[in-house]
Amino acid sequence: MDKNTPIIVMCHTGVRSAHVCQYLEPLGYDVTNLEGGIEAWSQLVDPSVPRY
Repeated sequence: MDKNTPIIVMCHTGVRSAHVCQYLEPLGYDVTNLEGGIEAWSQLVDPSVPRY
């Protein structure tokens, strides 16, 4: 992965992706956690995204 390319990390609820961000950020990656995960994205932004 290119450290200069912004990365959005996501998972079901945003908890695991937050841990990944905590790991990658000190290594110099430009990371952002999708807060609330795919579940929140489906509810708040795009209902066509399947929820599981």
